[in-house]
Amino acid sequence: MFPVFLTIGVFHFYSLSIFLVLAWLTFSFLYWRSLRNSGVAEERIFDLTFYSSLSAFVAARAGYVVTNLDLFQTNMLRAAAIWIAPGLSLYGAILGGLVVLVYLSRQYKVRLGLVLDAFGSAFGWAYVVGLIGAFFDGSYVGTPVAIPWAVRYVGHAAARHPVQIYELISMLIVLFIMAFLTRAAVIKKWSYGLLGLWFIALFAASEFILEFFKDTRVYWGILRANQWVLVALFAETMGAFYVRGGGREKLRPWVNRIGGIYGKFSKRHT
Repeated sequence: MFPVFLTIGVFHFYSLSIFLVLAWLTFSFLYWRSLRNSGVAEERIFDLTFYSSLSAFVAARAGYVVTNLDLFQTNMLRAAAIWIAPGLSLYGAILGGLVVLVYLSRQYKVRLGLVLDAFGSAFGWAYVVGLIGAFFDGSYVGTPVAIPWAVRYVGHAAARHPVQIYELISMLIVLFIMAFLTRAAVIKKWSYGLLGLWFIALFAASEFILEFFKDTRVYWGILRANQWVLVALFAETMGAFYVRGGGREKLRPWVNRIGGIYGKFSKRHT
């Protein structure tokens, strides 16, 4: 592992920090390109990217604090001092970013389907970049195991599952599947947003399985805390699929209560 990616004099450049910045740049570019190609105004794209990124960072920190309250009980001010008690939650960032994207898409009158499709096309590649930094940094580790491809993380004696490599391979498979789905969406004129929903569903399902290979001490009942978040994300996606598949009338009372979010998808030919 290489937690310190580069040292110049007294300055240390950490692997995770460098690759997180690269991941954000990757996401921002691909997200901008997707929405621009769909005819969304540049200023709207900037606003969506800026505010969703800001909310994702805040939610990532909040998610980490909530799932690790024992680290902050003696001094809750440490929650704001990320340089003293570092830690971010990936799934907190995803939820926080998506909530703001949904809200702003309605405020700016940008099709929610376009926003979700852009998210799906951009986040996967950004995640691949971030995983490389997470592997070098060893910010989270796999469970101990005796297998030929096990790796040793800095600060951990036993050889462990290289979970970041598993996640990288899994995400590349998801992106491969998404390439075929994108082709089908264009040919069959799928509703906008369905590609984004497919990506979120595949991501949540694959990450749920891979969570079993991660070494964590945060459990909520029979599952890990992260797995409950993934279950909620997957369930919400299935709900969106159900409504788009003809179940809107049955769920209309519930859909109306949450503002009719699912009804905002539009056909590609409209």
